[in-house]
Amino acid sequence: MSPAPAGEARPRRPSLTVLSLVALAAGLLLGILGHGSDGGVRVFADLVRPLGDLWIAALQMLAVPLMIVYTLAAIVGTRGRQAVGVLAGRAVLLFAAMLLGAALITMAVAPWVVRLYPADRATLEALAAETRVPESLRQPAGAGAASLGAWLSSLVPRNVFEAAVRGDVLPLLLFTVLLGIAIARLSLEQRGPLSHILQALAEAMLVCVRWVLALTPMGVFVLTLLFALGTGHRAVGVLGAWAAISSGLLILCTVLLYPLTASLGRTRLGVFGRAVAPAQLVAATTRSSIAALSALVQGARERLGLSEAATGLVLPLGITIFKLSQIVMNLTKFFFLAHVCEVTLSAPKVAAFLLTILILSFSTAGLPSRGSVRSIPAYLAAGIPIEAVVIVDTIEAIPDIFQTVINVTGNLSAATILSRSSRFESAVVPASGPAVAPAMSEAE
Repeated sequence: MSPAPAGEARPRRPSLTVLSLVALAAGLLLGILGHGSDGGVRVFADLVRPLGDLWIAALQMLAVPLMIVYTLAAIVGTRGRQAVGVLAGRAVLLFAAMLLGAALITMAVAPWVVRLYPADRATLEALAAETRVPESLRQPAGAGAASLGAWLSSLVPRNVFEAAVRGDVLPLLLFTVLLGIAIARLSLEQRGPLSHILQALAEAMLVCVRWVLALTPMGVFVLTLLFALGTGHRAVGVLGAWAAISSGLLILCTVLLYPLTASLGRTRLGVFGRAVAPAQLVAATTRSSIAALSALVQGARERLGLSEAATGLVLPLGITIFKLSQIVMNLTKFFFLAHVCEVTLSAPKVAAFLLTILILSFSTAGLPSRGSVRSIPAYLAAGIPIEAVVIVDTIEAIPDIFQTVINVTGNLSAATILSRSSRFESAVVPASGPAVAPAMSEAE
């Protein structure tokens, strides 16, 4: 075959994002059409289910090693433990500021939106009569205190390998940071070889990430098919209203992150959008921000040109403790249930609820949602029946998709804003030279 003439444009292959979106639409349509039947669609879904499980397993397999290697490489490559502390402190302050911003937006919009839905307490009471609430959830105060104490004690893992098996990311991250600071205190003769090894491991991990992400369209199709096949058109009535309102608020706050990142992060909307899109697709299908870490790192480095400190420390830290969804989702649920249950809200009730959710948002794992068990005391303190919380959680799988999307978008937004700060760049210059390609001229 003769080569294409000089100057002749070669046909462009569809991007991975486009292929994944097509797979998303195809899986959703096929799943809805096959919902409620025992025909060929369900047989086909059973056949391809292992492919989706393998893709998720591969993402989860890479997540913890990627976090450990990139965090160590970022810490060892900085000027030392003081720079790491300054960087982590600024990241946490930025996380808190973004959480408060999301809270203000939600409190301004959610009460107005939920009032558009006519309160139907009779329907909710009928559903509550058929809802069985575990006794453990009816005694949330004691359980909450025990959970807090257990969470604090679990910050120092007794066995790091066991913590890795359980997926306890925060203890692993703390252990990794301590190990990185210890390595940074070694002499240059001892630290130098370790730094080179870690940099090489980080590059090797990125190659593995590319291999797994190349299978994204297949994974997206299978997981979307299975999800749509199981849910179909079940979202009706009060549950449908809740799913629509909560998903809408999550989408609104996600969209607002784009101009925020463009202005404060000194980047273009299109560049940021292309950088975060693969991670959003992984997040939407797996409902796990941890599983999306690989795609976040790749987008941050290859599209935005963020420094190793941003991809190696800020992103893993954000995945672990920074959850914009907790603020938006819980505040929306708070106002929605208060409206439906005709509970009068006062300023102290709203303030107490907001403070509780802010604290909880820093200690929620980046895994598919398992309900609002930990936040139930805050709802009960405001006078909202526990049955109402349990009922809306039965359809949480739908808004949970958008919860994970806003989390990964917020994480990359925070990393971009922080890495484009002059203070950040001066604090995280690697000992061997300037940071890696912090330019805004990354490929369009």
